[in-house]
Amino acid sequence: MSMQTLYEAIKRDALALNDEIIAWRHHLHSHPELSFKEVQTTRFIADKLREFGYSDIQIGFGPLETGVMTSIGTGEKCLALRADIDALPVKENTGLAYCSQNEGVMHACGHDAHAANLLAVAKLLKLHESELKGRVKLIFQPAEETRIKIFEKPLSGAGYVVRSGAIDDVEAMFGMHVWGVFEKGKIFVKTGPTMMASGRFNLKVIGKSTHGASPHLGCDPVTTTCRIVDAIQTIVAREVSPLEPRLITVGTIHGGTATNIVPGEVEISGTLRAAKEEVVRFMGKRLGEVAQKTAESGRCTTDYNLLINGPAVVNNPEMVEVVRTAARGILGETGVSDVEMLTGSEDFREYSARVPAALYFMGMCSPEEGIGQPQHAPDFRVNDGVLAEAAAVMAAIAMTYWESKVQ
Repeated sequence: MSMQTLYEAIKRDALALNDEIIAWRHHLHSHPELSFKEVQTTRFIADKLREFGYSDIQIGFGPLETGVMTSIGTGEKCLALRADIDALPVKENTGLAYCSQNEGVMHACGHDAHAANLLAVAKLLKLHESELKGRVKLIFQPAEETRIKIFEKPLSGAGYVVRSGAIDDVEAMFGMHVWGVFEKGKIFVKTGPTMMASGRFNLKVIGKSTHGASPHLGCDPVTTTCRIVDAIQTIVAREVSPLEPRLITVGTIHGGTATNIVPGEVEISGTLRAAKEEVVRFMGKRLGEVAQKTAESGRCTTDYNLLINGPAVVNNPEMVEVVRTAARGILGETGVSDVEMLTGSEDFREYSARVPAALYFMGMCSPEEGIGQPQHAPDFRVNDGVLAEAAAVMAAIAMTYWESKVQ
């Protein structure tokens, strides 16, 4: 069978699965679970894989009890296809009939689509197992969105997948991310740095509590924090080359208990992002220093903690070409587009730092359907109309990779 004939067969079979893929996603969307707590999600995925005929199914990675891994095909070495499965602490505001049944938790990043996509790929690879010229590992990864500390430092799900040895026999890796603001039905991919290196910070500004009517008798951490939030943006604007992509985002501010009390402390947290990990480290160091000096000017002190998440996601040129070839085979020549580096970050970095890898994006934006929301928004919506072709592209990637190895 020629590759083009195989692509056509995969696309035909994927489109025939369309209703099933949508049903799987809607189920997952209705039952979102936070990072490291994806118990029901894990069970649902494992049950589906058994239905498809998979028997060697691993539950959990190292110390984690969630997430699923299985494989298909033969060979000592393998390629891996990865989907993340966790949701976010976001209150859904979509009005969808299948909206979240878990109050305050939502699949606001599209991981329900990723899990449904990889399930569809698992079924497609079973249908075309006789054409598969190598082994493919399917990794349903927990906890992409956050980290916990079990070993010497906090890790997200990908870090625990790596530590478990799950990719020790992997020679190439691919992942797909649906993207709300990219054009519907197209694959977007780039070579080199693709999603930013990042870090997270927590800062406590410690003052002295007093009555709101007598602020001079205390040390106000609220006004001091306001000045800190403003001051740290000069790190971005004045201390890093304007040619370097970078940003600092304050995501939370918590302090105070009543309108007439100057609180004793205020806590803020946020993220730092840049194309280079060394820039993230520099900004993190300077953030702590600027916060400390600004706090001192307000007679306050600080308690600062910085966590470097890791480097940028870096796409290997050869793996990007595999993605492009497979996507053109499924979607046609106009179905693949270049993309600039995204300012978001992704723990797929743990894989791309270790093996040749590519993370690519499936566009979903369709204004006439009311779809085009950014990731992590409470009204974020997945475009079900792209799911079947997305699954076909990923299945075709597996076929394309092994075909290129045989030749």
